[in-house]
Amino acid sequence: MLIPNKHEDLSKNLLVLGGDILKELKKKWHNIEELYITLKFKKDISLDTYYDTLTFLRLSELINYNNETYHIFLKKENAT
Repeated sequence: MLIPNKHEDLSKNLLVLGGDILKELKKKWHNIEELYITLKFKKDISLDTYYDTLTFLRLSELINYNNETYHIFLKKENAT
């Protein structure tokens, strides 16, 4: 769920996990699997939550995904 409630662990909320993913992607682009492994050890999240967060970030147009190399990276704004 996007909006947290009082019974939810905030560290596993999509908004917080999205911020964690963006922090990792600011350092460097990641392979989709290695990013999950990194977050799994730091946050102990499930694969479903990870993919839900990636979907949220992609729909928010904050990240891009390369289908050929399976890399995730921050979206660059076009300077027009």
